[in-house]
Amino acid sequence: MGILLSGVSVVLLVFALIDIITRPDSETRGLPKVAWILLVIIVPVVGSIVWFAIGHDWNPGPRNHGRYVDPMRHEDGYATLGAAKTAHGHRRVMTTEQELAELDREIAYWEAQARLKRAKEAAGEGDSAPAGS
Repeated sequence: MGILLSGVSVVLLVFALIDIITRPDSETRGLPKVAWILLVIIVPVVGSIVWFAIGHDWNPGPRNHGRYVDPMRHEDGYATLGAAKTAHGHRRVMTTEQELAELDREIAYWEAQARLKRAKEAAGEGDSAPAGS
């Protein structure tokens, strides 16, 4: 049993050291890389566990250094409407209220076209296609 625990301890130590050494400085948290290496060598099991729990930066994106970052609020992946407008460039990006107003205008247009068509049919002018087609 003692051999197994010491074997696990050595494997954990080796993995932690390899991970610390191969990580860029931007992906280490809390201490400089040299301090992490010394901590893992001096206290192998606890140092390795602390490295993987605290020192290793698991996030692949930009680091926030503990500051609050506003979560992504839109399904399309843009944090703000301004970011979506910047990303889409020439394409028109609207707020929900603008989209609803445009849909209301479109509904009113097609209702007017349907009334006009019914009025023409009632007057005997025949079946004519709406102006928008």
